[in-house]
Amino acid sequence: MLKREVAKRIFAKEFEACRELEKAARSDSEALDSKVPNFLISPLGLILNRVFVVGVVTELDNIGTQGEMWKARIVDPTGAFTVYAGQYQPEASIFFSTVKVPAFIALTGKARIYEPEPGSVFVSIRAEEANVVDEEIRNRWVVDTAEQTVDRLAAFSDALASGYHGEELREYLIERGVSSELAQGISIALEKDVYQEFIKLLRTSIREGLKALDFDGGTGAKADQKEFVLELLKEMGGSKGVDYATFMEEAVARGIPEQVVEEVTRILLAGGQCYEPKIGIIRLVG
Repeated sequence: MLKREVAKRIFAKEFEACRELEKAARSDSEALDSKVPNFLISPLGLILNRVFVVGVVTELDNIGTQGEMWKARIVDPTGAFTVYAGQYQPEASIFFSTVKVPAFIALTGKARIYEPEPGSVFVSIRAEEANVVDEEIRNRWVVDTAEQTVDRLAAFSDALASGYHGEELREYLIERGVSSELAQGISIALEKDVYQEFIKLLRTSIREGLKALDFDGGTGAKADQKEFVLELLKEMGGSKGVDYATFMEEAVARGIPEQVVEEVTRILLAGGQCYEPKIGIIRLVG
């Protein structure tokens, strides 16, 4: 009986950059075993088959033609996951048939990759289990995932600075306290040479995402500005949301600079407190 792979925590920004881990890169025994599950590898060397994510479900559609096939969009502070659930995922399918959008949810599923043509890659999650959670659980997931990602970034940076490659690099990282799986993944990822710009983007996304959580609610003028934007969204948005251009005009007319409105709105979007049900429309969560 095959062991069930551990569900990894990963931000959407890193997940969407994952690619298939070629069987040739695995151990000889795994490469020859047809029952071994397919794995993906991130630009930082995280090897995964299953994932655990928490975020806001902002879009949900039944795209099935001969039965239910749900497609969901789950947002975290760095981006969005695309999730599917159909007849072979009955628990997740039932959940998506009843959940109300928007909502904070926790989801476990299998990572999937589809490449219809060279250079065109779609990464998604095939849901296994999903549950509604609260904002506190979402925030804890963000912090835990940020800590794990920062540790991975540190190990990757250490690998770059070492000058080692292949087996020599793997042994070096293990001696430095890195797990054998991540050490193997980093040694593989380094050969792909797609990491430098990605590292900058990921660091920025994590920093902005943690800032967006705003655990202490902010202080002084910034807190007042955020509260003003929230109240105006409630006033103008109702149950359907508000056109962003109209919202911006009204906020400026009431004395809030356009740059401030944009910054606060960006923080609210990253923090999952509001979302775009469609392009150009802003709606509060809850």
